Amino acid sequence: MLQQALIGALALGLAGTAAAATEITIYTDNYAADEALSRVAADVLEAHYDVDVTLQSASVGVCFLGTARNENSLFLAAWLPKTHADYMARVKDDVDVLGTLYNGARLGWVVPAYVPEDQLGSIADLKKPAIADKLDGRIQGISAGAGEMQLSRQAMDAYDLKDNLRLVTASGPAMTAALARAIDHQEWIVVTGWSPHWMWERYDLRYLDDPKGLLGGREHVDIIANPSIKAGHPEIAAFFSRMTVPLSKINDLLADANASSYDAAAERFVANEREMIATWLGPSGESRDDDR
Repeated sequence: MLQQALIGALALGLAGTAAAATEITIYTDNYAADEALSRVAADVLEAHYDVDVTLQSASVGVCFLGTARNENSLFLAAWLPKTHADYMARVKDDVDVLGTLYNGARLGWVVPAYVPEDQLGSIADLKKPAIADKLDGRIQGISAGAGEMQLSRQAMDAYDLKDNLRLVTASGPAMTAALARAIDHQEWIVVTGWSPHWMWERYDLRYLDDPKGLLGGREHVDIIANPSIKAGHPEIAAFFSRMTVPLSKINDLLADANASSYDAAAERFVANEREMIATWLGPSGESRDDDR
């Protein structure tokens, strides 16, 4: 009887091991497009593959380092070639680039469209004391470790703005809250912005010209992964190599997320974009729940 019990327990243990889902970690950096698209990826992976996905929120530097160091981990928001160049240089030999999630991303300093362009059309105009006074001596930034803030600090030096202006460190939500308050009162404001972002759907905005090209031009946003993904889970690597989203679809997703929540918007995106998601899954991507 004891022998039979041991055999049974061993069989149950082996069965449990075989049935255990792969644990996948997707790092997210707390910015809108990454938060939304990471949830979309998680929902699709859990529906179509034998995986459990954890979304791990962290600063952008930790997202890069965590992906390089931890097995079965990914980061879907490597802005290249400029914004995250320093972070990428540190981990480039320890991660795989699986593909480009979207093209045409951009960052820069942003003003409401009602700010007269003939007075403030370029970053260089910010050196004028009268312009700095209208801005209350502030440029509204985001979190200190963001790639855009690194470039913005360089721009403050290169355009010789530190005598009249200071770059304010805050979070992404604090930046958009400051922007909303200024627009409500038709006040002048400059924020460190980027696209895609829901604020472009809600407000009439424009980028300031950057004659020195310090904040970068159009960029591509790549998916990076720990090498264990490609080595141990080639079907997951192949999925991410095919995952690409047009900017217009991302803007719609972010507007939905801002009006509801990231989770709800991701669910609706997955339900409404079955044709797009089918291309991510590839020719052998039949879902285990196609009848849903």
